[in-house]
Amino acid sequence: MLLFFITLLHVAAFEEGDRAALQAFKSMIAHDPQRILNSWNDSRHFCEWDGVTCGRRHRRVIALDLMSKALSGSLSPHIGNLSFLREINLMDNTIQGEIPPEFGRLFRLEALFLANNSLVGKIPANLSYCSRLTVLSLGQNKLVGSIPFEFVFLYKLKGLSLHKNNLTGGISPFLGNLTFLELVSLSYNSFEGNIPDSLGQLKELKSLAIGVNNLSGKIPPSICNLSFLVNFSVSQNQIHGSLPSCLGLNFPNLKFFQIDQNFFTGSIPVSLSNASKLEVIQIANNSFSGKFSVNFGGMKNLSHLILQSSNLGSGESDEMGFINSLANCSKLRVLSFGRNQFRGVLPHSITNLSSQLQVLFLGFNQLYGSIPSGIGNLVNLYLLAMEQNQFIGTIPQEMGKLLNLQGLDFGGNHFSGKIPSTLGNLSSLSEIVLSNNNLSGVIPS
Repeated sequence: MLLFFITLLHVAAFEEGDRAALQAFKSMIAHDPQRILNSWNDSRHFCEWDGVTCGRRHRRVIALDLMSKALSGSLSPHIGNLSFLREINLMDNTIQGEIPPEFGRLFRLEALFLANNSLVGKIPANLSYCSRLTVLSLGQNKLVGSIPFEFVFLYKLKGLSLHKNNLTGGISPFLGNLTFLELVSLSYNSFEGNIPDSLGQLKELKSLAIGVNNLSGKIPPSICNLSFLVNFSVSQNQIHGSLPSCLGLNFPNLKFFQIDQNFFTGSIPVSLSNASKLEVIQIANNSFSGKFSVNFGGMKNLSHLILQSSNLGSGESDEMGFINSLANCSKLRVLSFGRNQFRGVLPHSITNLSSQLQVLFLGFNQLYGSIPSGIGNLVNLYLLAMEQNQFIGTIPQEMGKLLNLQGLDFGGNHFSGKIPSTLGNLSSLSEIVLSNNNLSGVIPS
């Protein structure tokens, strides 16, 4: 009986500790416009407070979920006393101040979601004591400093999301030791240095997003080991060298391939043709060379193909054949390959492109011949830009079918004849450029 009584006292003491920690959290919330915390009062057990979840076998707090409640204020260090916590979700609020190092006392913590707040300061190295963490989401804050080396001990981590902060330093090679990682999101920071070769050890990795940083060097060959990769994004860095030849062969699940605004050279590997699940290809603003021979016919879900300003094309007249393969891409919405070195006649198959196509930009190339009249089939186009090429003949009357068109640029070509009267049907058109051609007659009303 005495032992039972002592046990009850211990339970009551622990419960009171949880209540006190929650009250301390509430006391540091300065603004609660949805009045979520009104339920946090003595008339109810704290396990019944909004956003609080307790365990079934004990009355201890195991989860705190106040996501998207418009809360402002700062984080109480007393949260570190909620020793049974498994999950904290305070995403999408306006919480300020630093992340308390006391969070490192939460040895049972498995998920910490603090993204999209206004947190400042460094990421506490003490979080490395939360050795059960599988998800650490701190993106879209104002955090500074580097990724703590101590995170090497977070060996169960599956998701690391630190994007859109002010983090600096290099991407530490120790990340390669966290072999359960499935997501690494470090975009929109100021990381510098090379992409670590050790990332090739992350055999479970599905998403590598490290764009919009100051990274340099080359893509390490070990990247070819990441056979589960779905998203590969290194846009807006200073990465150079050629693309790995394994591209498309080793990534059967790849859906998003974004390498734009770097300094890549060499040719686009033909092996890219094998990446049949691709939905977005974004390789614009690079310094490629050589013949462009990718076949897109197997990419049934391709929606965005953005190739402009990449020095693509060898100047040979048969390079426009890739347009033929795009006729199989029924979900294509954006096709942009302007400002390159493509030369040749525009294939008639361009009229068979997806009816969902909204943007077609092929200006500033060396294209010649006439515009196929079937261009009017692309009824969802809102931007059509073919400027600064060598097109001849008349502008097709069928252009009048493009009722959603908002921008049309045919300037700097060799079009002749009259401006088609059907262009007067395009009531959504806000910008039209037909200058520097050989057109005659009156402008349609």
